[in-house]
Amino acid sequence: MIKTFNQLKECNKNYFTKENKIFFNDINYKVLQSEKSKTSYLIQHTYKFIGKHSINFDGIKNSVYVIKPVTTKGDILESVAEFKELSEVKTFLKEV
Repeated sequence: MIKTFNQLKECNKNYFTKENKIFFNDINYKVLQSEKSKTSYLIQHTYKFIGKHSINFDGIKNSVYVIKPVTTKGDILESVAEFKELSEVKTFLKEV
């Protein structure tokens, strides 16, 4: 089971390259576990794209936390949720 970001990174070396981080406007990554199911999730803090841009019409970047389940082998699955605040992520992980 994947419990740390370093473990996930080791399984997905091409996913976490510096080039991908810049291209996708990612800020940082965490791996957190749900309290009920003990499933691991990649928490991807990133700037949300609006059309082709990561800046809204007011010229302000909008960051979000994208939640992606991680398999026991370290595969990263499609996103299941998106939140504006880390506190919302933690509440979500208490419920799944």
